[in-house]
Order: sequence, then structure tokens, then C-alpha cells
Amino acid sequence: MSKTESVTLMRERYNRSVDLLLHLRAWCAVVDQRSFTRAAAELGVPQPVVSRRVAALEKHLGGRLVVRDPRGVVPTDRGRAVLPHARDLVVRADQLLDLGRAVGSALTVWLPEGAPARGLVPVRAAAEQVGLDVSFEVAGPDDRSAAVARAGGGVALVPCSPDEADLGGPLGVAAPPDRSDPADPAGPGPAGGHAATRAGSAPGRLHLDQLRRHRGETGRPRRLHLGAEDDRPWVRDVVRRAAARAGLAPGQVVVGRATLTVVADVLARGDLWLCTPGEAAAHDLVWREVADLPVARGYRLAVGRGAAASVGAAERRGLVATLGPALGLALGPAASAERRP
Repeated sequence: MSKTESVTLMRERYNRSVDLLLHLRAWCAVVDQRSFTRAAAELGVPQPVVSRRVAALEKHLGGRLVVRDPRGVVPTDRGRAVLPHARDLVVRADQLLDLGRAVGSALTVWLPEGAPARGLVPVRAAAEQVGLDVSFEVAGPDDRSAAVARAGGGVALVPCSPDEADLGGPLGVAAPPDRSDPADPAGPGPAGGHAATRAGSAPGRLHLDQLRRHRGETGRPRRLHLGAEDDRPWVRDVVRRAAARAGLAPGQVVVGRATLTVVADVLARGDLWLCTPGEAAAHDLVWREVADLPVARGYRLAVGRGAAASVGAAERRGLVATLGPALGLALGPAASAERRP
């Protein structure tokens, strides 16, 4: 057999297979509805089309499959014999179509821990408009990078230097709003608390030397905590150098502890947490800037190999634009440059 004859035969077999599924779907609908007219309405095609498909299937199978009686259209003995197999083929074909569509549209978005569920609603709505079925997972920064590197890993916000970031935000310190804080430049309020007591407010800039232990002081010094998200050279090393210049002991800068542990130390021991304003507000803490410490957090949206087919440049820009407000972050230099004409 020549190559041309082989290709022609394959095309004929493919066309017959596709036609067979259309014919089986029409015939099953006729049996279920007991009517050619109602079957046509269910399938959304004209009634003569359904009749032709059933007739073609009867020709393929060598005899009548349905007859009319007072109850409507019912299967013949031949029809009853092959009906279970026909239904099975139709169901399997539908499953195949659903699976193929899901692979191209399902997308996992890996986010930092503590991402607010309510804020992610617009992200999902925007993704649905471009045909993406988004699910969200949270993990630490290293686990997010590993997840997106796996086959089918989706997309992830991974830490990067702020000058290369798609999204970013300033870092400051968080402290309890109802605690007398000797490091507060505004001083204690009327009831022994901060002058500004609303969570997320900024009573004033903090200077790191205000955490320095003075001569004669005893007990545990107050600490400055950096979480896992900020255990990166562009934050960690800058903070440690600034703390050394301010006269803090090396042990007063603590890096990489879990957020719950950090917040517990902030509330119970008066420690400070280097974080974003949104993170401080989520835990009812007061956030303020740190003088002479211009550090920021940056993220880039990494697209895994398994997601590259469904997440092009436009989809990536849309995800970045909606994730920013959801996480309380602004567009970084990389995203802003990408949007310029």
C-alpha cells in the first residue's frame, strides 16, 4: 500500500469514527426522549438531522434500532442489545472531552502563606474570563519555587529583588496597638498604650537604635523578626548591617521563624516583626516605617512548563494585575515596563 493510500484509509476510518459518535449520541437521545423531535431539541440540531444520523447508524449496524408504538419511539431487540455499549461509548467520549479541556484550562496558583481568601475572588473571576479554571495553594517561598518547577506546576509568586519584581511592597515593623512601647516616638497614650491604637495605623517612624539595650538593663532584649519570605539577601543582609550600625546585638535579629510564632512573640514579649502593612493589619498590629532602612519585598510571577500553554503574556499580565490588590502589593518595575507600549 502506498503512502497516499494509507493516509486516505486513515482519514476514512477517522471520519467514520467521528460520525459513529454523532450517530450514537443522536440514537441514545431518541431512546431517552422516545421522540425524534424532543431528541433534536435536546441536542440543539434540526429534527431531520437526528433522523439521518439514526438511519445511518442502522445502516452501519445492519438493521432497525428503533420502532414507533403507542408509547413513542422504542428500541428494537437489536437496539436493546447494543444500547448499553452505545451509552458506554458516549459517556467515555464525554469524559475524554472533559479531560482534554481541563488539562488546558486548570491552573494552580501558588501564593505566600496568609493570602486572604476574600481578596482572591477577583483573581478567580478575571481568570475565568480568559478560560482559566484557577485553584489556589499556599506554601513557603522555597516550596513554591519547587512546585512551579515540577511538570504541571502552574504559576507561583516567588521572591526576587525589588528592582526585578512584578509585584512589591514596602517593609516596616509591626507591634501591638495596645501596648506601651518605649520605642514609639509618640510615647504612651492616655491609657498606657500607643498614641495611635488602630491596627494598621502609622504612629511614627522607628529607629533601630531604639531597640538597643542600654547599660544596666537586664532581661531579654526586644528582637526584630524576619519571616521566611524575607530571608533573602536583599532584605536579610541589609537589615543585619543596619542593626549592627545601630548597636544591636547579633541575636536581636531573628530570621526564618513561622509567622504564628513571630506574632506570638510580638504580642507576648513586645518584639517587632518586619512585614508589609497588609500582614500587620491581618493580625491587628500597628505598622510603621523604619528610618534609614529602605527595604522592600519583591515577587515575580513564575510560569511553570506545564502552564506555559495556557498562560501567555496577556494572561500573565492579568494575573499580576489582580494579584497585586489581593495581596496588598503594587506593580513592580518588571510589570510596569511590560505594560508600556
